[in-house]
Amino acid sequence: MEEKIEIKKRLTGEVIFSASIDCEPGALPSVKLGLAVMLAIKSRAYLSRADLSGADLSGADLSGADLSGADLSRADLSGANFSGANLSGANLSRADLSGANFSGANLSGANLSGADLSGADLSRAYLNGANLSGADLSRANLSRANLSRANLSSANLVDGGQRSDGYRFIGWVKDSILQILAGCRDFSIIEARAHWLATRGGTPLGDETICILDHIEAVAKIRKLI
Repeated sequence: MEEKIEIKKRLTGEVIFSASIDCEPGALPSVKLGLAVMLAIKSRAYLSRADLSGADLSGADLSGADLSGADLSRADLSGANFSGANLSGANLSRADLSGANFSGANLSGANLSGADLSGADLSRAYLNGANLSGADLSRANLSRANLSRANLSSANLVDGGQRSDGYRFIGWVKDSILQILAGCRDFSIIEARAHWLATRGGTPLGDETICILDHIEAVAKIRKLI
């Protein structure tokens, strides 16, 4: 059954893409919108600031797509491929992002509050200023992710705060091992201690760093993350 689905801008309601899709009778609106989005991507339509809330895009290939400022709240994006995509300023609150691939994606300023990011790949993702409050990041891969200025409250992360030289230290868990992110550094807690003792040992900055690492490890144990 062929049906016409319109994709509109989130704030103005302006139609930015019209798709004729083939779907089963009685298909859910979320499925129809997801099919329209895939046609729009294939047609290289401009979907920045589009209203895609509630869309079913599970398993979709959206690598390299420009979805900056788009509304994807409550969308099913489980297992989707967003590698290299631009999602800066996007609303992904309460979305199902479990198992999704965000490697190298731009999520700066994105709203991920309450999102399910369990098992998601966020390696090398740019999350500067993103809102991760209440997000489920269990089993997520945050290797070399940029989390500067991100809101991490209630997430499965431990914010160690900023060192006096501006580096922000964040703890996360990979395969039951506490990892430390600081700038471009991504170490296990054991590697982190060894690195900063070797490079900053006996200095005020080194002492400050070890205190931060001790704090992150203590909080991770209290929260039973490790």
